[in-house]
Amino acid sequence: MRLTSSTREKTTGRPRLRKKRLFFLLALILLIAVLLSGIHFLSSFQALQNRTDWAKSLRTAPQTDSINYLLYGLVDNNEETTIKEMFFLNYPASGGPFHIIFIPGEILLHRLEEKNGTFESLSGEENGEKGLKPFYTPSHFYNEGGAELLIKQISFFLDAPVHHYLEANYTGIPGLVDHRGGIPYKGYVLKGQDYFDYFLKGESKEEPLEKALRRVSSLGNLVKFLGEKKGITSISRIIREASPYFKTDLSWKELKEFHENLEPLFNPQGLIIQLPGSWRDLNGESFFEPNYSQLAMMMENLGKEFILPRELITVQVLNGSGVAGIASKVGELLRGEGFQVIKVDNADSFEYQCSRVISHFEQIEPAKEIAMLIPGAEFFKEPSPDHPVMITVIIGKNFSL
Repeated sequence: MRLTSSTREKTTGRPRLRKKRLFFLLALILLIAVLLSGIHFLSSFQALQNRTDWAKSLRTAPQTDSINYLLYGLVDNNEETTIKEMFFLNYPASGGPFHIIFIPGEILLHRLEEKNGTFESLSGEENGEKGLKPFYTPSHFYNEGGAELLIKQISFFLDAPVHHYLEANYTGIPGLVDHRGGIPYKGYVLKGQDYFDYFLKGESKEEPLEKALRRVSSLGNLVKFLGEKKGITSISRIIREASPYFKTDLSWKELKEFHENLEPLFNPQGLIIQLPGSWRDLNGESFFEPNYSQLAMMMENLGKEFILPRELITVQVLNGSGVAGIASKVGELLRGEGFQVIKVDNADSFEYQCSRVISHFEQIEPAKEIAMLIPGAEFFKEPSPDHPVMITVIIGKNFSL
């Protein structure tokens, strides 16, 4: 058979048409895959958001001079939930410095109810114990009424609204670590349960705040490690696997913006305010009992540039001049001004020519107030979160009462 030119054109045109169709189908499949990945990505984020009526109602709580967030971590164990630590974040509407208050999971609280615009502690009569006001821990509230009751009682306790919350269930950590084949640690690759044991217990005796901040830092490092595998499908899969262990009222866009404001929790130089109170042993366990009067003074300053009252500012006064009894006299002076002087001692030398006021945390307003009371004092800022006091005063030779 002899092919004409028109026949040859039709014959060679069919493969090109098939290639164009194949290319179009591949592009369409790729587009659908990208769209599905995007949908899974968004749905994974949306799975984190609590859209129940009570969670939505948090946004309608009174907003005076600030927006408040409650962050907490918990562990599920044998159908019981234990709250490990909580952080109350206060963001002034003015855009000024925000505050982070640490609330230990072992805190002892009274159960409060709002009546006629005030908060009243339930007596033991409601619980069959006449004349007694029983204590509760955050874990008690959570096991009874979930996040809703916990947030309500913490809000009553602080006498401050909670507008948003973020719950992290640490129980999901082993599975997430094993999903990535383990996590590097000091030259070893830890499996999920081994990393989880370290996450909860640490390596040595730690103070409650120190332990809580280590967990927060470890959680941040874990999220960063899980996100190292690139690609939208990988991120979506990680978020989808992690979503059962995180709950929040924030949308994914709000969560992204909020994450950028969490630097102080990961910054060891940042000031984390501890609640006023003391630890005590009950039946062999250690619990924190808050000082309600000092807490009330602290919360009155919420939304201001600095919220700690003078009664909560810890100070040490050191004699750097060699004049006998001068440090004790200055200590009494500062106590009379309302500061909490917890140590009076000699400095490392008696050759300080000028007095010094040293702030051991970022917010310097209290140290400036003390410097005003020490004529001729030089002011220094030396952030040290592990320092036993907030401010050190060294009395030099230029000081006189």
